[in-house]
Amino acid sequence: MSEETVTKPRARRDESGTQCIHRSIGVMRLLASSPREGLKLVDIASMLDLSHPTAHRILKALEEEGVVERVQGSRRYTVGTEAAWLGLAANERFPITSVAAPVLDGLSASIKDTVFLAVPSINDSVYADRRTGSYPVQVTTLAVGARRPLGISVAGRAMMAFMGDRKIEAVLAQNSARYEPYRMTAETVSASVREARNAGFLWADSVTAKDRRALSVPVLNMAGNPVAALSVIAPIHRLPEGRIPSIVPILKQAAAEISQSLVKRSIAA
Repeated sequence: MSEETVTKPRARRDESGTQCIHRSIGVMRLLASSPREGLKLVDIASMLDLSHPTAHRILKALEEEGVVERVQGSRRYTVGTEAAWLGLAANERFPITSVAAPVLDGLSASIKDTVFLAVPSINDSVYADRRTGSYPVQVTTLAVGARRPLGISVAGRAMMAFMGDRKIEAVLAQNSARYEPYRMTAETVSASVREARNAGFLWADSVTAKDRRALSVPVLNMAGNPVAALSVIAPIHRLPEGRIPSIVPILKQAAAEISQSLVKRSIAA
């Protein structure tokens, strides 16, 4: 038997294994952004364009490893506790939430509205932390861990604005179909990204909740790349145009403090 005939099946197995890994991570990302009550198998398969047997096989394997769990008393799936333990080491390596925590405390006390820390995650944005302000009406429905296609949330577009042009083009191309359920297009996201780049911040109505508005500024690292975004998200009447000039400097100063703290940590390490 020739060497060529031996190696061809191995290449096919490698390709199949790689595809399975990508699909499994896709399942984890979907569950991480799902409601607390979890998702049914049929919904997971449909949202990820998987056959039911494939989705079931992946979920079963992830469940055996503890990174996926069944919601007690139902047929729904959610992220398992093992995923949290796996994330502990990563949290030590990327300490953005611990660095930002005191800054978020100060922001919520000063602005009195709910403030969020969002971070980029491949082609998504994830809300990593939040603080609820003291104003009587607050945004509390947006949970920590909520995930959106990068470009949908105001925070996501604020971060995209300071990415390289090639990265922006890649995100727009790969997320184009994902924008459709939000009634957004790659063109409208691109226009908003340019606006954020010119202004250094983005102020816009939410596309996921008609009664909300957001103001976001990016948090940049030493190289000028976005590692997070700080956002104020509030009912529309709480973020009128006239209030924006007073909030933007506060957010930018807070973003600078986080950036400086990250630099100090990297030097100390």
